[in-house]
Amino acid sequence: MMNFQSKKSGSVSKDRMIAKFMQLTATGEKTANFCLSVHGWKLDEACDYYFSNPEKYARDHKHQILVDRKKIQHLFDRYRDPSTDVISVDANHDGLLRFFQEIQLDVYSVHALIFSWRLGVAVQGQITREEFSNGLMALGCDSVDKLKTRVSQLDNDIRQPAKFKEFYGYTFNFAKDAGAKNLGIEDALRTWKVVLAGRFPLLDEWCTFVAQHDRRSITRDTWNLLLDFALTINSDLANYDDEGAWPILIDEFVDWLRPRLPATATSTTSSSMS
Repeated sequence: MMNFQSKKSGSVSKDRMIAKFMQLTATGEKTANFCLSVHGWKLDEACDYYFSNPEKYARDHKHQILVDRKKIQHLFDRYRDPSTDVISVDANHDGLLRFFQEIQLDVYSVHALIFSWRLGVAVQGQITREEFSNGLMALGCDSVDKLKTRVSQLDNDIRQPAKFKEFYGYTFNFAKDAGAKNLGIEDALRTWKVVLAGRFPLLDEWCTFVAQHDRRSITRDTWNLLLDFALTINSDLANYDDEGAWPILIDEFVDWLRPRLPATATSTTSSSMS
């Protein structure tokens, strides 16, 4: 009798998780069941991974037909610039700003960058028809209401470290001028302050140093390795290896910061190096 009740209780619990997953992701029962079972019926983990890889879980025909490509095309036409057939923002057209306002997406937030990354937007300030159509299909959205819901969940798309690293790498190309090899200092600082907020304990110090440093641009190598530095080096620099293969700019930052650290942090750093 106890075994029967246990099985029944487990079944009810799974049904609730399926219902909750379907509510959070706007997917069908087959997709919910598949995703939850793959992740050991851990709702948070399954949802996180779904939002990072929705296309991998589109196993449910019912879910597939919920997204109408024709509706997406009509939605694009509401905001596009007729002269260029892109959604953009410039002196003569504000379609991109109107689009972001209607889906309740702050253009200056990290969520705007995540959204652009998920759509595969190549040029800052404009979205092509192909990017819009393919991106919204992948996100499972064909209406403003669906996009509002999806926008509120964008943090989940970069929760996994590998996905955040992919997103961070994307922002280098997105922020730099078209055709430029490196990223300008002002654009780099502006992007770092948005993307690394809450992830890099020394972000303020780094931005202060870079702003004062006489550098015209940031290379891709420095951009990428700064993420490794931000995620692995202690705020007291105790585990920083002076002989490591860090970019010169990061080495110079460490030399600049050490004398400015509190005395306790400096002594800890010194003792660890001896």
